[in-house]
Amino acid sequence: MSPFRILHISDTHLSPRTEHFRRNNEEMIAPLCASDHDYIVHTGDITLDGIRFEEDYVFCREFLGRTGKDILYIPGNHDIGDNPNLSKPEEEKGSRINAGRLARYKRYYDKDRWSFDRDGWRIVGINSMLIGSGLPEEQEQFVWLDEQLDTLGDLHLAVFSHQPLFIDAPEVTELTYWTVDPSGTERLRRLVGHRSLRFIGSGHLHQQRSRAYGQIRLEWCSSIAFTTREELVPEMGGTRLVGYLEHGFHPDGRVETTVRTLDSFTNNYLDDVLETVYPKY
Repeated sequence: MSPFRILHISDTHLSPRTEHFRRNNEEMIAPLCASDHDYIVHTGDITLDGIRFEEDYVFCREFLGRTGKDILYIPGNHDIGDNPNLSKPEEEKGSRINAGRLARYKRYYDKDRWSFDRDGWRIVGINSMLIGSGLPEEQEQFVWLDEQLDTLGDLHLAVFSHQPLFIDAPEVTELTYWTVDPSGTERLRRLVGHRSLRFIGSGHLHQQRSRAYGQIRLEWCSSIAFTTREELVPEMGGTRLVGYLEHGFHPDGRVETTVRTLDSFTNNYLDDVLETVYPKY
């Protein structure tokens, strides 16, 4: 049996307020329209600054809607907000996640988590920004994740998340901007340690990296929009080139990942335009 295929894009950072990063996203429209993949997954930061500007959501819905494809979305920090222990609240013009920002995302994209079964696999998309948020939806998602594992049976398991669940190993306890809040480690232990987990795909770091932790493939997807230099995002062993991924999921639990880019992409650096596209409010 042939593998089913997922086209994986991430971190489009689109907004009507700036032309920065627009060209790469325009170049991606044609491959998305022509895609014959079984699914397309977007692992978050759809918007440039959807936590502050609802117009970014309106623009993104229209822009990516031009593909005519059903895309499975999960939110990123620029869509619904950052960890409360790393950011200021909205009333102080900060980026902290809150109920209103999560509700705004759901108005435009309905679900912030999803799952489906296909050819010996269960594919799960989670809202990583809820972990450590203290919102009621955090606990609801943990209960839902337990249900996904309780009903897994003999299926292989793959997880898509905006943030990596961990960089190299899950035992790290330090809270950083780069991965899921370690306060959720205990609740995620059953997931990460599950005998059927074969794949974790993520975005957020604007680097492409393919590694393994035991039987688990760890695949970081580059951004379509931009990359960064080490001064902004530390070295983690990834390739700092814009692009996207294709994953082939085999019935026997193997996953084959292919790195893709377009000759017409510009390898933008956020560092060069940071104060323009993300001014201090």
